[in-house]
Amino acid sequence: MANLKKEVKELVKAAEEQGWRAVETKKVWKLYDPSGEHLETVHKTPSAPATIRHAVARMRRYGFKWKGR
Repeated sequence: MANLKKEVKELVKAAEEQGWRAVETKKVWKLYDPSGEHLETVHKTPSAPATIRHAVARMRRYGFKWKGR
């Protein structure tokens, strides 16, 4: 589980570096794309590795690059 939390932190950091706005709430991170039109929500403690993959896949539609891809 600790690795998933670490990966969520890496995802948030990468998003912020690419101009996304990250808003932290009690249980989730809300990531707004640079245009501010689209929102992706990522739980701070995801229950499965696929959760992060799916979030990244949706974010890519709005220009996000994850680990060089």
